[in-house]
Amino acid sequence: MRFKDTATSRDTIQSVERSFRILEIIGDDENIGVTDIASKLDVPKSTAHHYLRTLESLGYIDNDDGTYSLGIGLLNLGGAARSNQQLYHLAKNDVDELAAQTGEQARLIGEHRGYEITLYQSTGENLTEPYDPLGTIKQLHCTAAGKAFLAELSKPELDRIIEGIEFVEHTENTVTDPDELRSELRSVHDQGVAYDDEERYEGIRCVAASVGSKDIGPYGAISVSAPVERMDNERFRGAIPDLIQNYAGVVGVTTNYYWAEDSFE
Repeated sequence: MRFKDTATSRDTIQSVERSFRILEIIGDDENIGVTDIASKLDVPKSTAHHYLRTLESLGYIDNDDGTYSLGIGLLNLGGAARSNQQLYHLAKNDVDELAAQTGEQARLIGEHRGYEITLYQSTGENLTEPYDPLGTIKQLHCTAAGKAFLAELSKPELDRIIEGIEFVEHTENTVTDPDELRSELRSVHDQGVAYDDEERYEGIRCVAASVGSKDIGPYGAISVSAPVERMDNERFRGAIPDLIQNYAGVVGVTTNYYWAEDSFE
């Protein structure tokens, strides 16, 4: 998925923009060929080849007999970006504990340009691998973590983000109406917890709570996801929300204390 553009064409260098667009295209469709890449970029194949050769030489993409995938060189950049996120360092252990206690996938998410992005995730004993790769980007309207984040925004900030949401319908349960979303967000704000009842993926339920403060606002969220057969109504509406709120509260206190101390140094 591509982040929404915020700069005008006069603010950007086309070659740089195209290079990053190629990485996004390959990230969305691993093992894609040059013909499809050129088509998505709306450029000749020869031009696409030029960009691909450059990115390959830098180690950012791999070429396997004419099909392209993201290269290991991006891992270094991604790891550096995450290491610069203080929220990741301060919340990581709590996310691990939450995953161990529930046996399910626990995630820490942040927000960037109106999308949620997974900063860290941990899997409990019931999973062999996570549902999504680390760094996965999702729209905010269709996930529990996204709705938990949105519910704590100021009205001007919420209006700005909702105006930019495309409201893609991922399942028959996805909220696609802005007014319906606003109504749900009011309930989320009052309850302190958000739900995704098969709204992003069929067969998967998720519960989340925001992390933040009254002064700063939300700066992340913590969630737990599980298949419907393991996330029955009792867990979905009772045990899991209580745990989520407890852990989100702990992370909030930790991060707020850290940033308050840091501001006086």
